[in-house]
Amino acid sequence: MTEIFKTLAALRKKYPEDDDLLRIDKETIRVKKLLKLKEYSDNDVTRELVILCRSEILAARKRLSTDKSLLGDEKAQRELWFLIESRIWFLDMVCKNIDDEIDTLNQELESELAK
Repeated sequence: MTEIFKTLAALRKKYPEDDDLLRIDKETIRVKKLLKLKEYSDNDVTRELVILCRSEILAARKRLSTDKSLLGDEKAQRELWFLIESRIWFLDMVCKNIDDEIDTLNQELESELAK
């Protein structure tokens, strides 16, 4: 991970103009945010939450597909769909392949440095 910070430092030296530095600083902030998200995603408690979310999604979908008492109960159906959608949102946030995203960004920055 330190490799990308070396690339960003080299870009700062190569492009010292204000506009370029502003863009490089934005990329640095983006990398730091990705690393924080990776740290959060790798946390044991977060991993437990991922397991819990997946089981809740499965249970809600199973109930929607098998529980006939839900046929006339739109409120209960909406609540189950809300549960599913909110858990999927959380999973989308924490289950990204952050290492690949950082590697791709580093390759883009290195190719810009090579110009």
